[in-house]
Amino acid sequence: VARPRNAFIIFRCEYSQTHSRQGRRIRRPPGTSTEPTLSKRAAIAWSQMTKEEKGPYKLRAEEERNEHARRYPDYRFRPQ
Repeated sequence: VARPRNAFIIFRCEYSQTHSRQGRRIRRPPGTSTEPTLSKRAAIAWSQMTKEEKGPYKLRAEEERNEHARRYPDYRFRPQ
């Protein structure tokens, strides 16, 4: 069972979807990826956001955490 996503991961998923669609218009050599660049840009964008801008992502993360706890009441994170 996967852990619930935190606020930044939810933001990063949305950011990646939006910006990778835009990036498809640019031709890249085969085997190159925009993923590391997108992650860095998402981290910078997140760090520049205000608490109010981060609020909806934190709310969604809390909702996911509550739903996860409801579905898996005995879940304990156990890193391997």
